[in-house]
Amino acid sequence: FQRFGCEPAVVGEMAAMGIHAMWVAILCRVALAHPSSMTCNYDCMAQYTPGSTFGLMYGVPTIGATSGDTCKITTDIPQDGYAPDVSYTVTVTSLVPLAQKVTASSGLFSGSTSSNAGTKETSHSHTWTAPSSLSGSVSFRALCGDSQEMWYATEVSANIGTGPFTTATTSTTESTAAADAETLPLGVEIGPSVHLFSELQGSSVDVQVTGSTAGWLGIGFSLGSTVSMTGGTGGGCDAFICSDGEVKRYWITSYSQPSGGVSVPGASCSVLSGRTVMRFQRTLAARTSTEIHVTPGTEQMVIWAFGSSAALSYHQANRGGSMVDFATLEATGVSKEVSAVLYLHLIFMAISWGTLLPWGVAIANRTRSVSNARPGAWFQWHKKLQMLGWLVQLVGFAMAVWHVQENGTHFSGPHQIIGLVVVILGTSQPFNALLRKSCAHPHPGEKPTMGRVVWELLHKGVGYIATVLGVLNCWVGVILLVRFGYSIAAVVVAACLSGLGTLSVLLYVILSVINKDNCISTTLVASKHAEKSKDDSSQDSSDPVTAYSA
Repeated sequence: FQRFGCEPAVVGEMAAMGIHAMWVAILCRVALAHPSSMTCNYDCMAQYTPGSTFGLMYGVPTIGATSGDTCKITTDIPQDGYAPDVSYTVTVTSLVPLAQKVTASSGLFSGSTSSNAGTKETSHSHTWTAPSSLSGSVSFRALCGDSQEMWYATEVSANIGTGPFTTATTSTTESTAAADAETLPLGVEIGPSVHLFSELQGSSVDVQVTGSTAGWLGIGFSLGSTVSMTGGTGGGCDAFICSDGEVKRYWITSYSQPSGGVSVPGASCSVLSGRTVMRFQRTLAARTSTEIHVTPGTEQMVIWAFGSSAALSYHQANRGGSMVDFATLEATGVSKEVSAVLYLHLIFMAISWGTLLPWGVAIANRTRSVSNARPGAWFQWHKKLQMLGWLVQLVGFAMAVWHVQENGTHFSGPHQIIGLVVVILGTSQPFNALLRKSCAHPHPGEKPTMGRVVWELLHKGVGYIATVLGVLNCWVGVILLVRFGYSIAAVVVAACLSGLGTLSVLLYVILSVINKDNCISTTLVASKHAEKSKDDSSQDSSDPVTAYSA
């Protein structure tokens, strides 16, 4: 170095730097002895097999020539396969304490495809979570080593199970449930609190449906654009239903509870954070005449329904449908069209129980004491309105029965049950009015007989109860039209008819309480000449209602 003009001090410094660099290089290579320091995924680790060249660390040029207990992978995945989104334990063991790296072909170790044990151990457990996909398998690869040796573990594989899969919820803590809910892929909303998530897999599609309750859950594929459990064209609906911990496939052609379904291989029916989650895989093409094809890139009707119990039962109002494109996973809500029968039902019931019958009751109750009233005038108005309303509600009830026969909704919901009770009470009124003839009206100054008192309580009481329930049920019907997703036209018609009748009667009653001789009452019953006609001579102004309700 002095020959080239370098001072001795400089030469010494350069020599020291060279030695330092050499040791850094050696230490770096020694550091790579720990597999955890390697950046190597599942595919990368395929190059390391027993006896293969390693060369990433000082003093370990090759992988150990054998495998087995020197580095070994075991798992607690059941023999019949793993369940989607379920966590399992992958354990790597060695004969002597060594560092570890384990990788997986699918699924995750705490958000990564690999997991490390940086300290030397003879056994280390790694938590692995299975993928959400309803098909495929998983393989694990691992290395165990230090600065003196490196061993390759024999690859271990597992397949997805055949299902059904059920996730227990009794041991789920509140924090865990919240975390699960946040990581659950919901996808697109196809109905209130009902979400659809899907992934195309070649000629198949993986589907996940999440409901809002822990009860049964189902979706169906149908042709056309109409929300119908028998198919938009009436040809049938290809339905997948998760109930009692199992997913079954049904071909539905009638408005009745499905039966005889076929178990779907590889599907899962689980409860996660209080919500039912159904997963299944199906082919895009329809393989038989009892299947509906899936058309990615084109919107198609997907209907949904769910219940409150694990066992399949009537869904009540928990049903609907959306047009879904499985290529973009976009959904468009669909309003249900109202059939002519349902239109007739809501129109006739709104006219009868929303207008005619309440007005008949109000006139009978509020016009008897009007000054200069024509004798029996209130009764004539009451009788005509109640008889007309009675006939109209019978037509409306017949339309309801017809609708039930076509749609299989049965008399099971609050609206149907209340409506049936109201019709029974209302229909009985003209007949119990006939009993009035057997319960003589008392002459002026006389007390009514016990029979007359009982009859009046029965006739008036039943009339009041039926009228109040009838008016309320009209508004329950409007609410159900909105909740069921029916067209806005039907909602407007029902609300307007019910509103006009309800508000007009309510305002009249308030007005008559303030002023009994109001303009409406006097127009209806008052007379400029207090003359009794022959037809009205038998009717006393204090006579109670004799036809429908008072």
